[in-house]
Amino acid sequence: AGRVFAVEANEQAAQLARENIERRGFSDVITVLEGFSSDITLPDGIKADFCVAEIVGSIATEEGAYATVVDAHARLLKRPELSSSWIPCQIQTYGAPVSYTLHNMFGPPEFDWNKLKGEPVRFNCRDKGLELLSDPVLVEDVTFSSISNKDQIALASKPKKLEFVIDANRIERNEVDLYDEFKRGNLSKQQCTDLARETAHSLSGIAFWPRLILDDTTVIDSRHYGDGNHQKSHWQTVLPIMAGRPVPDLVGGERVSVNAQFNWSTDVSKPCTYRLDGTVTRSA
Repeated sequence: AGRVFAVEANEQAAQLARENIERRGFSDVITVLEGFSSDITLPDGIKADFCVAEIVGSIATEEGAYATVVDAHARLLKRPELSSSWIPCQIQTYGAPVSYTLHNMFGPPEFDWNKLKGEPVRFNCRDKGLELLSDPVLVEDVTFSSISNKDQIALASKPKKLEFVIDANRIERNEVDLYDEFKRGNLSKQQCTDLARETAHSLSGIAFWPRLILDDTTVIDSRHYGDGNHQKSHWQTVLPIMAGRPVPDLVGGERVSVNAQFNWSTDVSKPCTYRLDGTVTRSA
């Protein structure tokens, strides 16, 4: 690249970046601009050829991607309507119902999960204490080149109905994997057996994780695409605990219906909001 503008809102990170750039001899190419991209203007009225942005959260939009990209779309890029102007060019969020070990192990009066007040629990994507109960579904889908399209904005603000069916085969596999997970805690064989069975047959909430499409050939999955299985990832899986105690005694075939309201903030300094409520209907 002939010229690069690196935008960093954190003062200390920006200073470290300048020092590293100078140390490696790129000061004549890379300029660090401190602040939110929505608050800066590129020098001399320049517009960039393309934008590389790591502003993707565990729920893809939670770090202000929508507000940031809408602003960049309007002011900072030459051809923002082209997917080749963005890396990534598209971000998605997937979700699925899950069982969670600690939600089963700890409850009132010693621990009150309701005190989290909707703040999600965050997991390494390889954490075997969290197991999916069904295949995941697409929850968010944001294409940067068309982010200002009114239809996309209207679709994003519309409440979504997420439907899942608990998979009996997953319950069976999860019970085996959870037994191994509890064994790591030096519990007795009987304790491991009981806790694995209880957890595998329970629902703690709906977990979410991101997927990034960099271009036509390159995709970054934070969990295995299609089935949501564990894999190594930089991004976390997030779980809003939906009740003080898990829904118990699942056997497979139950229907989980969730109303999801995702409100994307148009101001990068203000958080997005996410609201979920749902029901579990047991099979006859």
